[in-house]
Amino acid sequence: MENEMARQMDNMRRSADLMNQLQHVLRREIVDAETAPSSAARRAPSCKVEKDGQHFSATLEVEDFTPVELTVKQVGRKVLLSGKKEKKEENQEGSYSYRYQEFRRELELPEDVNPEELSCSLNNGRLHIEAPRMALPSVPERVVPIKSDVSGRLKNGEEEKEEKKE
Repeated sequence: MENEMARQMDNMRRSADLMNQLQHVLRREIVDAETAPSSAARRAPSCKVEKDGQHFSATLEVEDFTPVELTVKQVGRKVLLSGKKEKKEENQEGSYSYRYQEFRRELELPEDVNPEELSCSLNNGRLHIEAPRMALPSVPERVVPIKSDVSGRLKNGEEEKEEKKE
């Protein structure tokens, strides 16, 4: 009976040691998480928009995402960009970690860009979106008459000139 009690005491000590080690690891992870920049700030893809004379283009740094995890939608004059990624890793001891990343961006296309000609490519961790600029139709020049209210009735510039001649 004494041997049984001694063995149970040893098991309890080992369990207490394991609990202390786990508590230490958890405290260290909490401190690391509080002092590190937020994962959203670290992982948010940077976006560079360029509007030269010939093209509109936008480039996003998305090195953490594969083409399957990215979505580019065009709705009217808006381009909606999103990425979603889930990863579960398990080690030999049976414990696992789970990581989830998601981002969303919205870009407005300029008026002189044809949304139907929008194209997109992914190279070296950069998502590149591009569309050619259209030549805006020229507006014919015209003189707009100025109307004035003289003596209670509306007259434009031509009518006033004719009245002065009389």
